[in-house]
Amino acid sequence: MNATGWSRGLDVTGGGTGVVSHAGLVLLRQLADRTGLTSGLSAALPSPLGGHDRGRVFADLACSIADGARVISDFRVMGDQRGLFGLVASVPTVWRALKEAAGGGDRVRRKVTAAVNTARRHAWARVIARHGGLPPVRVADRRLEGVTCIRLDATVVTAHSDKELAEPNFKGYGHHPIIAACDNVAEPLAWMLRPGSAGSNTASDHLRLLGEAIAALRRKLMVTCDGAGASHALVKELDRLAGRHGYQLTYSVGWELGARERTAISKVPETAWEPAIDGKGEVRERRAGDACGNPCCAHCECWIEEAHVTELTGLLREGPGGDQLSAWPKAMRVFARRERPHPGAQLTLFEAEDGWRYSLWVTNRPADTRGWLGQCAYIDAAHRVHARVEDVIRTGKDTGLGTCHLMTTG
Repeated sequence: MNATGWSRGLDVTGGGTGVVSHAGLVLLRQLADRTGLTSGLSAALPSPLGGHDRGRVFADLACSIADGARVISDFRVMGDQRGLFGLVASVPTVWRALKEAAGGGDRVRRKVTAAVNTARRHAWARVIARHGGLPPVRVADRRLEGVTCIRLDATVVTAHSDKELAEPNFKGYGHHPIIAACDNVAEPLAWMLRPGSAGSNTASDHLRLLGEAIAALRRKLMVTCDGAGASHALVKELDRLAGRHGYQLTYSVGWELGARERTAISKVPETAWEPAIDGKGEVRERRAGDACGNPCCAHCECWIEEAHVTELTGLLREGPGGDQLSAWPKAMRVFARRERPHPGAQLTLFEAEDGWRYSLWVTNRPADTRGWLGQCAYIDAAHRVHARVEDVIRTGKDTGLGTCHLMTTG
């Protein structure tokens, strides 16, 4: 059976009669075919003699989930449009295909992952051929060209039944998957379904996911992770990858505000704090309570800077207590951002004392970096936009991630 021959002769007109429901699935199905995803899955998943092509079945199942299917039986929506999609597998056939793939274990999983990565590279190659490159990474009002940015983050998915790996967690009951997303195109690269009780900073999970994401790209990379996912093992692995021949990798990872960091912050002179910038590249500031009547004035006394950035590396490595970061990579630099807390924010005793809320992160960006990217304000902005990964997670939950379709994961 020709798994991709269904669209030959397909035409779109405005003068027909009747209604084709879920017509948008046509575009998704054709995309899977033309990027080579369907054929790649066909090669990765052996099909029974005379049966439905397993690559076609899996590609159709993915399209159905993206279309809003919440249970496997919703797959029959495509079968009801035989005049459009041709012969589509039945729901029992889908269950058999899933069972066969699960029986193949890690060997089949690796083949499927390779097929997805190959299809992605093909799609991106077409984008690069047409536009000269992938979209740049947006950092405040600047654009970082030629870099592919991977953002690691975890999320909680609620389960309403006793599914495998579903466990109680800090938000209720369900799973705690972790995802690696490409910030340039807002696209997930890899993800891992984990028990609901899995930790946010489980190093082994982050390292495995990072490896799979990098295998999907092999480009000049930037990797970001928030403080919840930070660990010594993750920073050490990122440093190792950055030092490998042929790799160009810059990382930006959240950092804990501990006793040594609090001591260092207390020694930072006021003049060493530089103004932070917002998404437009402008200083983050607000009008003072006793400002003049002109809201567009340039009087320094009429404006209050709401956030500042500084580097703590020198104080932590060369302070009176010696090198307090000796166990960490030499290329690692530590930065701190302070900002006025929003109403209702919970502050530590240290923060409540001076009224600032502090956030720390580490990066291996060289101190001699020239241009705007070497400035503290933009190093901060490059880390702060890690929050964009939440958009990818939200889209993923709307197109399948938010519903674990199977009772078991095996």
